Parts: sequence; structure tokens; C-alpha cells
Amino acid sequence: MESVRHDLPSGTVTFLFTDVEGSTKLLHDLGAEGYARALAEHRRLLRDAFTAHGGVEVDTQGDAFFIAFPTAPGAVAAADEATRALAPGPIRVRIGLHTGAPLVTDEGYVGVDVHRAARIAAAGHGGQVLVSATTVAASEDVDLVDLGEHRLKDLAAPERLYQLGDDEFPPLKALSVSNLPVPATPFVGREPELEQLCTLLRDPDVRLLTVTGAGGIGKTRLALQAAAETSAAFPDGLWWVALAPLTDPALVPVALAQMLGVREEEGVPLAQALAERLENRRLLVLLDNAEHLLRGLVDEVRGLLEASARITVLVTSRERLDVSAEHLFALPPMTREDASAFFRARAAMLGVSLDRSAGVAALCERLDRLPLALQLAASRLRTFSPEQLLERLSRRLDLLKGGRDLDPRQQTLRATIEWSHDLLSPEEQTLFRRLAVFVDGCTLAAAETVCDAQTDQLEGLVDKSLLQRRDDAVEPRFWMLESIHEFAAERLAAAGEEADLRARHALYFRELAERMAGSLRAGDPEETPVATLEADIDNLRAAVALGLETGDNELVREITAALPLYWLDRDLYAEGRSWLERALELDPAEDDARRRLLSGLATIAYRQGDHDVAVSASDEAAALAMRLLGVADRFQLLKAQARAAGMRGELETAEGLWRETLEAALEADNGVGISACRLNLAALANTTRRHELAEELAQENLPFVRSRGQTRCEAYTLATLAQTRVYRGQAEDVADDAVAGARRSTQIGNNSLTAFCLDLAATAAAARGEARRSATILGATEAAREAMGAPPDEQEEAIRSRALELLGRDGSSVAEAWAEGRELDLESALAAATSDRIE
Repeated sequence: MESVRHDLPSGTVTFLFTDVEGSTKLLHDLGAEGYARALAEHRRLLRDAFTAHGGVEVDTQGDAFFIAFPTAPGAVAAADEATRALAPGPIRVRIGLHTGAPLVTDEGYVGVDVHRAARIAAAGHGGQVLVSATTVAASEDVDLVDLGEHRLKDLAAPERLYQLGDDEFPPLKALSVSNLPVPATPFVGREPELEQLCTLLRDPDVRLLTVTGAGGIGKTRLALQAAAETSAAFPDGLWWVALAPLTDPALVPVALAQMLGVREEEGVPLAQALAERLENRRLLVLLDNAEHLLRGLVDEVRGLLEASARITVLVTSRERLDVSAEHLFALPPMTREDASAFFRARAAMLGVSLDRSAGVAALCERLDRLPLALQLAASRLRTFSPEQLLERLSRRLDLLKGGRDLDPRQQTLRATIEWSHDLLSPEEQTLFRRLAVFVDGCTLAAAETVCDAQTDQLEGLVDKSLLQRRDDAVEPRFWMLESIHEFAAERLAAAGEEADLRARHALYFRELAERMAGSLRAGDPEETPVATLEADIDNLRAAVALGLETGDNELVREITAALPLYWLDRDLYAEGRSWLERALELDPAEDDARRRLLSGLATIAYRQGDHDVAVSASDEAAALAMRLLGVADRFQLLKAQARAAGMRGELETAEGLWRETLEAALEADNGVGISACRLNLAALANTTRRHELAEELAQENLPFVRSRGQTRCEAYTLATLAQTRVYRGQAEDVADDAVAGARRSTQIGNNSLTAFCLDLAATAAAARGEARRSATILGATEAAREAMGAPPDEQEEAIRSRALELLGRDGSSVAEAWAEGRELDLESALAAATSDRIE
């Protein structure tokens, strides 16, 4: 670049970078002279387009341009014009646009916006124009395609990118999909270790790699950096699982399944669903802070490795897993040079210059060149010089020598944490130890309620690096690094406050769970309450653990009863069911908590395909609801009166009574009763030829019964929908509902309903001209009813008659199929309803 530039736009500037795609191949294809001519023409066309829209040429390197525009619309228009101008020729360029407010110096632009624009351009393909979100926000009426968020090399946070125009291109050349946390500070030093670790991760023969080392030595930071830099080797993603908040290794696959979007489906255990998703995928799983789960973690890691021969598992731990497939990477302290550079970088972030300080090297040595110890010491540089820090810390470290059975580096870290702690005000020390009651952090509201936190005290702990803040949840969260959390927990226990704080913690999270569940039941948008529960699920687990430990059954039951909608939304069926069954066993009291527990169990069992449990729990919940709300007698009386009116043929009276019965069921939130009333009203509507009303009632009921886990009611609803559509002359369209109803009724062992649903499926087959399939099914249901001693009732006979009318019993093939069908049981007939071999 030129040494002095006075013509560069300042303030808000839009940068444009270009690069020629496949320049080496073009040189080979066109020859040296041809390529030179094409390149010169390419430069002329680009400069014409850029100049026409106010662009200033900042730099050119080889065949790439760096242009600055005073306005975003001008840059977008220039990129569009340039791309169109180049289209007829052999050269295709990728272009990236980004808008920011860089610093202008004598040597040009300085700032991350320049690098961001360059990385955006590098992610594209020839002929493609990529635009950042800031440029989009500063532009108007532009034809753009939202390409979503992408991680770009050397940029910490993902970038939302847009494409100018709607042409199709290959996937962007971005880093692979990932949930790696974004470090708040730059990676400093450790270049040899980083290179070694990256080499091991890229080796497909290294399936399990454990980074070991003392607490605070930088295992997590190095592992995250190595994962990010080897992302190209893992096209199916980089997945980070924080183990510190977990107390049970069995939760590891649950956490990983959530991150991968794996859902536990009906009849498919989570482990199987996760294995199917991982099969043949090349991805990296980073299990962070594993030392407290080592014994049980081995089986979970083995399961991951067996799921796919292409998975690599990276573990950080103070100890090795000690399994045969494990490769070890023992992380040493930083080198002298790296430690000094790290400490100076942290000082610079605080606005402190250490260029003239001779005490930095000695201080780093005294702190064993441990990154966490250096970070804690650096946080005090606005008060102390390095020499003063060295003097004060040395006294503390000398006291520790020989005083504890610890690794020397662990002694150093503990002394540094103790020293940082002792410099806190008494109020800050109190809050610091109390915050240890939380698992995986907390919100400001939680800290205020449970720990009596003041905002300035929280900010002080953050400023001193004893508390971290992150903004990746519904609200900002405050959390501690694991080594610091251990120290704070020791202080909490020593202060005699642990029991009281745990009780306050449990009460707060019980109230939070009940509040979020109430919001979900009220029909509020689910995103916020579910995300709130998800962010604090480890705190909720800790609260339940306290209830089990102290025998507080009410606490366990109330928190558990508040969580089913969270488990259902996040597909955590196995954990949810185990919690619900445990809570039900704790106390047989017939109260509202039991009703909610039973209702939750019914829905989750239904989702798991365990329909016997779903029906039993749903029925018990409904009966309990009637008894608790004191409307059981009224409901039963109205239901009996409605049925009696219907049997007498007083259809108008029966309909009015069923509507009153529905009101009573709704008052009691009796799910089974609500469904039964709707289905009886639908039956009356069909009887009186109001088929559209009948279909509306059934359509309304279907999502309701599914949300309640009412398998039997779902089967009847599906049958009603199919039956109604036959009456409406839409027999050819009912196969899906009829077969689904047959499957549900088979699952609950209701053979009569299964036969009716299969008759409906036979009617659909006949309407579609599938005579053999229809006859086979009708023969099977005829034989089944004979075996049951249950001839078809009026409704069933009407459907069979319609099927026969569509089918006709002429022809030997139909008669033969009917006879074959009589030899089938109902499950075989259900298979025949969907088999490709028939017809």
C-alpha cells in the first residue's frame, strides 16, 4: 500500500474485495499471453465499474482488488455491474462486501472490518457476490438471498451472509457447522502444541485423543483452537459438550443428541437414533472437563466410537480415560516467551502498557506460566505493577510449599485464586462463595434472589476474572471457570452457609419451573420459556437432587411436574420419563401434582410408542381430575343423560347434553372426557348428515389428543375422520388416516376398532381400483369379527356396504382374495393394507 493516503473514505465505509477463481487453471488453458490479455481486460472492466460508483482503489495484489466505497448502495451497485461486465469473458471473480467504521491511518485502513470483508470474499465462488449483514442494513431495494450464518476463518463469531442475485452456487467455503463457544480473547502462543494437536486430530487413525494437564493450564482453550483450525477435516461438524455441569455420564449422549438435532422418536431409543445420525459421518466431538465423570464416561465414549468409524472424540481432563484406543497429549505450562506475551496481551486489553516493565518475566515464572493464574494476576494490573504483584504473590506461594499434597502447579493456581479472593471486599467475598451454589452459572435475577447479589458486586467479580459473563441464552449469564468454582464451593462449605443457600436455590428454581410451565400451558409462545428452562436445566437437576437427598418429596414432585413440556419440546423422552416415574413413586397422594405427573407421563410414553402406559396414565389422570375438581358427579350424570337420549333417538336433546358434558370436561381439564364429547358430537353430526361439522370436530380433536398422549382417543379420532370423508364422497383419500388408526388401535389391543379402521382402508382401496387389496382386507375383518363374536354395528355395516358397492363381488380374483384374507389375522391384514406386493 502507499505510505500516505488522503483520498480514502472515512467514517462508515463499505469494503469490496475481489479475487479471480482458478487463476492457475486459466493460465494453463489460455497460455501466458492469452491470460495476460484477459487479466488486463478484467482489470479495466472492474476499475470502470468501481469508479462509476465512487469506489477508491485501496490496494491491488496480483489479480485481487481492495476497494473502499463511501456508501453501501454504491458498493453493491458496483459489484453487480462488475459481475455482469465479466460474465461474457473467461475470468470469473468472487466478490465480498462488508460495511464498518475502520480506523484510517497514514498507511491505510486498520481494523477487523478489513479482515472480515476479505474473509467474506474468500468464502465465495467465481461469479458470486457475498454481502455482510451490515452492508444489507445500509442498502435498500436489493435482490438478495439469505445464506444463513457461517463461521469464517480467523473470525470468532459466525457471520450472516447474503448473496446478490438468485443464481445457484456450490456451498460456501466456510468452516464446518459447529457449536464451539466463541472465545472472548485472542489465542496467544502455544504454536508448537497447537500444531501437534492439529496433526493428531487430522489423522483418521486417531479416534480418541485426551488432552491432560493441571487445572488452569489451558486445556480447554487449546482444544477449542485446535478444533476450529482443523474444521476442514470434519465436514459434518465440530460439537462441544461441556461436562462440568453434568453429574451423570449417561447425560452425555443426551446433550450431544440435542446439539445434533437428534429427536427420540416413537419406538426408537435415543441411543439408537443418535447412532443412526452419526453413522458414516466425519465429525469431531469435544468432551470438555471430564475428570469427574471418568469411570462412567468410558462406556459413553465407546458408544460414540462404535457409532461411526469416522468420528473423532477429543477430551480434556486432568486425568486420562485409560482405555486402549486413547492417545494422550500431555499439555505443559507455557514457554517463557508465550507466558510473557500472554500476560502482556491481557494487560493491553485493560489499557496497561508493560513495555518497560522488567518484572513480567519473573512474575510469569513465579506463577508457573499457568494461563489462568496469569489471567487472574493480570486483572489487578490497574492497581499493582508487575513488581508489586510479584512481591505479594510470592509471600502467598511460599506459605503453600509443602503445605498440601498437590501437584506444584496446582499449588500455584490455588495460591493465585486465594490471593485474588483475599483482595476482594468482604461483600464481594460473600457473593463469590455464594455463587458456587449454582451449576453452570445463573442469571442476574437468580443471583439477586438466592445470593442477595448487588449489581456492582457482580461487575467487580467479572472485572477481576473470578466470574465470567456470556450472552448466549435468553438473559446474560454469570459463571465460574471450573477451578475457581471448586475454590468457591470450598469457601461456601467452610462458611456454614451451604445448606441454607442450597435450600434457597432449590426454592428459586422450583418457582422458575412452575412459572415457565404456567406460561407454556397458557399458550404463550414457547421459545422463551423453553429456552429459559434449557439454560437452567442443570440447576433444576441440582434442586431435584437436593429434594431426593433431604426427603423433600414435594419439591421433587413440583419441579418434575413443571417440566414435561420442556422435555417434549426438546425430545428428552428418556430423562423425562425416568423423572416422572420416580416422582410418582415417591408419594401416592392424589393431588394436582400427581395429576400433572400422570398427564406428563402419558404424553411422553405416547411419544415413545409405549401405548399401554400412555393409556393407563391418561385414564388415571382424567379420573383424578374429576375427583379433585368436584365435578365428577355432574360430568357422569350429563354423560349418562346424553347417552340415554341418543339411544332413544332424541338426537337434538342428545346433542345439547353432549355439549353440556363437554363444558364440564373442559372445566375439569379432563382430556379423555373432552375427546369423548367431541367424538360423540361428531357421530351425531354424521348421523344428521352434517358431515362438514363432523370433520371439523375430528380435526380439532386430533392435535388435542396427540398433545395429551391419548392413544385410544387418537385411534377413534382417526377412524372418525376417515369415516366422515367416506360419507362426503372422498373414499379414495382416507387410506392414511385409516391405516394410522388401525396401527394405534393395534397398539392398545382394541381389535374391534382395528377391524373398523381396516374396513375404512378397504373402502379406500376399492375407491382407488385396488380390488384385490380391498377384498383381502374385508375377508380378514369378516373372519376377525366372527372369531370375536361381534357382528358389525350399524356404522360398521354402512362402511362395509360402501366398500362392497365400490368393489363388487364379481370375478374369481376378488373371491380368491377374499378367501385368502379370511386366513389372515388383523396384524397381517394391516400389513396387506400397505404392502406393495398386492395389486
